[in-house]
Amino acid sequence: MKSNLLKTINYDEFVIYLQPKFDVIEEKVVGAEALIRKEINGELIMPDRFIPYYEKTGLITKLDMYVLREICKLQKKWREENFLLLPISINESRQHLKNENHINELKDIINEYNADTTLIELEMTESTVVEDIMKAKNAAESVKELGFIVSMDDFGTGYSSFNILKDIEIDILKIDKSFFTDMEKNVRAKIIVETIIQMCKKLNITTVAEGIDTKGQVDFLKKVGCDIIQGYYFSKPIKIEEFENKYLVTIQ
Repeated sequence: MKSNLLKTINYDEFVIYLQPKFDVIEEKVVGAEALIRKEINGELIMPDRFIPYYEKTGLITKLDMYVLREICKLQKKWREENFLLLPISINESRQHLKNENHINELKDIINEYNADTTLIELEMTESTVVEDIMKAKNAAESVKELGFIVSMDDFGTGYSSFNILKDIEIDILKIDKSFFTDMEKNVRAKIIVETIIQMCKKLNITTVAEGIDTKGQVDFLKKVGCDIIQGYYFSKPIKIEEFENKYLVTIQ
């Protein structure tokens, strides 16, 4: 599989899953994250088995644009079928920061599907931003000018987390799942998470808690004012058809 991965991308092998995001208080779906899987001969292959190879070859940027195009196509279909559209988040590789033509690529896809960029969230990981804060700042400003929502994923895993928030205007902050492991027993983790959420409220940044698996975690996040929850407590990533059947509602 590795030798094939390093040469090219066979888009027919990919399947996009959606993991629902839930409003903390009302516990209803308010969006989703697009996650890519490979499906070969009936075997589902998780991204940790192929993403690193695409990153090494630079093909990861093509894969990102494929996911964006598929999500724009999907939202166009939902619009035509009179569904209430939900924002969907898409991962952006760090390699896009080095691509001066990236904004033009985004514009081409937007125009092709007449996409509503206010319903598409582009996620940068904290580690990506730390590598070159100025490039990340400029990239965030450029995509926000196109109307995209900008979020930071894996927040709290690096050493410059708060410095990043000072320099880059993001719309959404995703608190890394590592904060919620054994949270019921870890008072220090609770204090840190509550402080992050309070700070984000003052900065007008929406907070998303990742990797939420237990009712205790949900109850705590309700108490401290987190906005959105993503995790297996509510739903694992599911195929698009299942997401449509479970969560989409038609506009009256």
